[in-house]
Amino acid sequence: MGADEIVKRFGFTATIPADSAGAPPVQVIDATFTSDSMLMDIRRGKDVRPLHVAMPPGTVLLSGSSPWEMYEMLSMRLAAQKADSLRRTAYYVGGDTLYYVTVRRRGRDSIDVQNQFDLYRAQVDRAGRIMHLTPVHGTQQFTVDRVKSVDLAAYVATFLAAEKQSGAMGALSSRDTLRVTAGGASLWIDYGRPAARGRAIFGAVVPWGAVWRTGANAATQFRTDRALEMAGTTVPAGFYTLWSIPTPTGNKLVINGQTGQWGTDHDPAKDQYTIDMHVSALPQPVERFTISVEPSDQGGTLRLDWDTRRSSLGFSVKP
Repeated sequence: MGADEIVKRFGFTATIPADSAGAPPVQVIDATFTSDSMLMDIRRGKDVRPLHVAMPPGTVLLSGSSPWEMYEMLSMRLAAQKADSLRRTAYYVGGDTLYYVTVRRRGRDSIDVQNQFDLYRAQVDRAGRIMHLTPVHGTQQFTVDRVKSVDLAAYVATFLAAEKQSGAMGALSSRDTLRVTAGGASLWIDYGRPAARGRAIFGAVVPWGAVWRTGANAATQFRTDRALEMAGTTVPAGFYTLWSIPTPTGNKLVINGQTGQWGTDHDPAKDQYTIDMHVSALPQPVERFTISVEPSDQGGTLRLDWDTRRSSLGFSVKP
């Protein structure tokens, strides 16, 4: 399909691994497009979820979570038009809403690529093809290099061998819910649990001095049915989201009054409390980010563990 051709219909079928051949598809997506909208049916077994999304002309359709081909297409259009910037709406298959992507010229051989969540910096050739791309900030901490060829069979063999040895990789960031009673208070924390996967974490995946969602994907949610005193700060009973600001020598816990938002949608105007945490080294690296509470008679200790770093904060329950 050429860059200026229009998609009229899209189909997608997700199946389970080949060793379970004959089983029904996990998911089937069928979509049709008009000049200004999309109608989609998403089938999981007998359940069907219809979607209707308004789409302006020029919207880019994406079927994966690493849309480097779309970024390059926009970069090449930017180079051909000799423009300073180019912006397009985009749609991930199965999503409920659109988002935007902007490519912006920085110099003769470099551009910025930005969407609502992430900012990248890329080196490009004269035609606008991406040679190298690095993350500046956001959730997708990928570095991309252009290579002449990829030994796909070797990559597949590596992943299959790892799965046979330790089981399927599963979700990159699983969701977990912590329910605990501490000092008479009922605490509830719902959060995403990213895995290290061999990466440098603090100062890299989690930048120093920046607000972090304290987990992955949707914002970390926190509920307490009793007022808590944390390092001299009284946090009333209520429903909050938890954020943090790691630094090389410390960590601050940020308690925000907004709930239900995605983890990139931090609104500083709704921050209610910022509290210093104690940072210490873990005796063994923790592969998957873990939030825990160690209860005591009067309260307890909140702990954030990942990689070789622990942030902890003691609290007591107010009468």
